[in-house]
Amino acid sequence: MLGNWNRRDISGTTAFFAVSAVAALIVVACGGGSSGSKLTISGTAATGAPLANATVTARCASDRYPGQVSGGTGTTATDGKYFLVVENGIAPCALEAAVGSIKLHSLVAADDSNGGTVSTTANITPATEMVFASLASDAGDTAAYFARFSSDKGAVMSRTNVNLALQATLNILQSLGLSTDDLAALQDPIRGTLLPKSGSQQGNAYDKALDKIAENKLTDTSNTSPVQVKIMAINDFHGNFQPPSATNGGTVVLANGASTKSVTAGGAAYMATLLNQMRAKANGANNILVGAGDLIGASPYASSVTNDEAAIDILNALGMELSAVGNHEFDRGMAELRRIQNGGCRSAAAGGIVGTNTCLQTGNTFSGAKYKYLAANVIDTATSKTVLPATYVKRFGTVSIGFIGLPLKGTPSSVSASGVAGLRFDEEAAVINRYANTLKASGVTSVVVLIHQGGQTTASTINDKTCPGFSGDIVPILNQLNSNVDVVVSGHTHMEYACNFPSTSAGKNILVTSTGFYGNAVSEIDLVLQPGKGLVSASANTVPVIQNIAGNANLPAGFSALDKDATVDAMVTSYVAKSALAGAQQVGTITGDIKRATYVLNNSTTRDETNESPLGDLMADSYLAAAPLGADIAFVNPGSVRADLLFTNPGRTNGVVTLADLSTIEPFGNTLTTMNLTGSQILRLLEQQWESPNHTAKTNASTSTVGRILCISKGLTYSYDNNVAAGAASGAGGRVVAGSVKLNGVAIDPVRSYKVITNSYLSILNPTSPAGPDNFTILSQGTNKLDTKILDLDAFIAYFAANAGLSAPVSRVTRVN
Repeated sequence: MLGNWNRRDISGTTAFFAVSAVAALIVVACGGGSSGSKLTISGTAATGAPLANATVTARCASDRYPGQVSGGTGTTATDGKYFLVVENGIAPCALEAAVGSIKLHSLVAADDSNGGTVSTTANITPATEMVFASLASDAGDTAAYFARFSSDKGAVMSRTNVNLALQATLNILQSLGLSTDDLAALQDPIRGTLLPKSGSQQGNAYDKALDKIAENKLTDTSNTSPVQVKIMAINDFHGNFQPPSATNGGTVVLANGASTKSVTAGGAAYMATLLNQMRAKANGANNILVGAGDLIGASPYASSVTNDEAAIDILNALGMELSAVGNHEFDRGMAELRRIQNGGCRSAAAGGIVGTNTCLQTGNTFSGAKYKYLAANVIDTATSKTVLPATYVKRFGTVSIGFIGLPLKGTPSSVSASGVAGLRFDEEAAVINRYANTLKASGVTSVVVLIHQGGQTTASTINDKTCPGFSGDIVPILNQLNSNVDVVVSGHTHMEYACNFPSTSAGKNILVTSTGFYGNAVSEIDLVLQPGKGLVSASANTVPVIQNIAGNANLPAGFSALDKDATVDAMVTSYVAKSALAGAQQVGTITGDIKRATYVLNNSTTRDETNESPLGDLMADSYLAAAPLGADIAFVNPGSVRADLLFTNPGRTNGVVTLADLSTIEPFGNTLTTMNLTGSQILRLLEQQWESPNHTAKTNASTSTVGRILCISKGLTYSYDNNVAAGAASGAGGRVVAGSVKLNGVAIDPVRSYKVITNSYLSILNPTSPAGPDNFTILSQGTNKLDTKILDLDAFIAYFAANAGLSAPVSRVTRVN
């Protein structure tokens, strides 16, 4: 067993492998006393076989000399057992067992014991090495971390942090295929009973689990030839298996010499062809398709009407292998996300009708996502465990990649409170570093992060490698990652980029990518990995999904149009047909286009939340009309408006509005909530559109606007001064022009109570998200709250049915300067 265990070199760069779940680590320590204390540590060092004749060194905090380290040494016997004494030593302690080129580490966690002579157990094994690596958050170099261990590590080696490290270790081991029995034997690898196999003596369950770890050889250094690996990535697909509209992700801008060329892009059938071409370049091997979240949720009608089962079926056909969860995967709650992952019909109680909107596959079944969803930072508060796997390891011949997947920490402020009830979303960078260290300790060659958080550039064409003006919420995360992270596949902002980001904390460039949104492009990431060395090189290109249609002729050099893949096209056609009958139902008429605010950013037309949305204002009118016993004002968050309403559509009479149109525009299924706000609270709500942190959440350089502009109902008007700096602290903003806020031409009375109606997303403050939905905390302060049980979509449909010939409303918000 020992001969097969070659997971670390003499410099201490760990190389082993690991994974999953957690048990409380009980550690014993002793505390101060004027005479000093004595800490006795014993245990077994083994890799499966005993680690015989190894020097074991302990570095512990000192109770007699505060701020200093007390040490002790011992030697393992032929059965791997050791015993040592640390004079004046107290927990926490770091331990190292060294023999030949092997170095393994373990620890004694800090606790609140004081005084006396204390004995404790600390095994030293590949499993404890992974736990120790997880705590070495700067880079996971366990030998270096051991060498500079100091007495101030009590906080780092607290029981809480050690338990998190244990969970990371067990999660990774689980993803590597260790059995339930193996994982049970490793629940307490530091203090658990370890009996290695030696001679005629049979090893116990812990020892057998170590054998399984050793068998999972994630890097084969017997052949050090470089290996090429291709990662294909998408993000923010949002169920758009049909080609998206030209004004909603369906066009991208290509560089064309000194000019540019816009092309029509997107559609799963076209993407399938592109993916197959990419796989062919990799000779069919050493490739993987991954996602960075929001593959479903906020989807067009053809997918949403099937509860996104259609999108999952098509993503399976595309060969998706794993994805981070995004905020929109939580739109219908954790139970529904588990069903999406594992399969089964949506229950009748939840509105499922087998064969109509759920279980549409052969035999009225739904097999679920064949790919794995990852959620490394999403914790079930009842169990303190991750709700889904945190990591995924894939071998590519003699090398392997460890993937970490997670959504943004701010997910609770991005979805309805019911969708994330009972869940905690931890800070991203700390979680990534913990798992990256543990993965490297397990022996993976490279670490790739899939995260549903992102940035943006000011590029005017796709695949601009200069990444001008790269910014956004992903930047502080990148600047906190350690050097074990090689690639970050990102999303959430619906922006496209492929950048080499100089991470200050990692001390190197980290490749970071995002495809844009709605399936209009694929990130093609090419890695060269070398056993024993790690990442040799990394590069990426954003490849647009250009449809082979007449309008896409004469493409610039380096770009090519795609034909549809017949198999995936048949699936798309089938699901569209299934949704067409109900979706084609006429629900109203319009006299011309009614659109959101949009702008071209990062080479594609996208929703602009920094300016007033005519279609969003119309949606607010529908809320107002639906209010039981009436209301004064309606507010809609701009992110609720997902598409434009067009006057001309193929195959139907001009001006006809269908059920599918409105369902695509408003797909969330929120209910409407009424409440009372004072005039002064309404003014504060309007100021929160530009106060921190909304001033950086959405930006539009072309119009010099920032923030999130709420959609408002007819009768409410106001002006704001764009010359007044945005980003004031909450409650300190002053952009709204004094006296300009009026209802039906009458100035808002600061002390009067007004009845307001909005959606359940904006109205419910999630306890885990004190910033409030989209940072609009004022709405959580409303009084007399009432859930009307009226669905937002039903209100929208009813408004169109009652008002034939609707047109875009006139502007209700006036920008000054």
